[in-house]
Amino acid sequence: MKVAVIGAGVSGLAAARTLHQGGAEVVVFEKSGKVGGRVATRKVGDFVFDTGASSIVPRGLALQSVLLNELPQDELHLIQKPIYIFENHHISVGDHARNSQPRYTYINGNATLPNLLVDGLDIRLNTSVETIEKADDGFAVLDTKFDRVVTATPIPQAAPLLWGIGETRPFANSSFRSCLSILLGFTKEFEQMPPFHALLDPEGRNPLGWLSIESVKSPNRAPNGCTAIVAQLNAPFSKTHFEDADDKIVEWTLDSMARVIGPGWAEPTVKEVKRWKYSQPEGLASFESVNKPGSKVVIAGDGLLGGRVEQAYQSGLRAAQILLVG
Repeated sequence: MKVAVIGAGVSGLAAARTLHQGGAEVVVFEKSGKVGGRVATRKVGDFVFDTGASSIVPRGLALQSVLLNELPQDELHLIQKPIYIFENHHISVGDHARNSQPRYTYINGNATLPNLLVDGLDIRLNTSVETIEKADDGFAVLDTKFDRVVTATPIPQAAPLLWGIGETRPFANSSFRSCLSILLGFTKEFEQMPPFHALLDPEGRNPLGWLSIESVKSPNRAPNGCTAIVAQLNAPFSKTHFEDADDKIVEWTLDSMARVIGPGWAEPTVKEVKRWKYSQPEGLASFESVNKPGSKVVIAGDGLLGGRVEQAYQSGLRAAQILLVG
């Protein structure tokens, strides 16, 4: 069985890896120049930032065994400090259930995970697929014939891929929010090291929805005496200001940070903005409704089971299993 996987985010890589292990011939098409999707890392000088997914929390799903038993673990790091919350600019201890789950990152960035998952796979980077076409008893993707196809793009991009084969799927419940992710590097440290590695605004009242102290989260994220921070702005603010100038977005971010962690963080030496158009699903389509048993074109992605890394992996795994069983 020859299978095309469209999209090399975590769900696509999970599907490809599972199919490859099951004996299928797999080709993965990815429109960007790297794998991983939102499991992404940006290095600026000696600063290392996870620009999308901040950590990996397997929660007993399939990714747990992959992470802890199958992939190399020499760079895997168990995050020691918890997530705290901030409400009305007041910081307090976070949710016990959330913090009781083992939370992982990689010392050189979370992009290490997808870079490990590609081992043995045929990945075609910088290759955009606009449509799937019917071809004899199978399908054509970029003029190459395949027996089966997995789409592992954001759901809004999956529907147009199906038009070429005259198919629609019940995607109506799947919607996504955007996110502005701001990377900040400082040539200073906290006077007193915080007891948390990240802060979360559970009510969404502050433009700043998430603050990850990368250099507390993991070793090797900033030079000695320096601090690396990733600030992610909440969904309404990100939607309204998505196309605004980077300098303005950084200014708003630093102002919000000062209200949460105090003054003294107004002069970053590194300041970059990463825009995620399809950041997290706000509504989910049903995996079972979208993928009927016996389907030859199967849909994977975080718009089906949830936006966390382990959920994206689970989606790709289940998509592959449909094809291997069918």
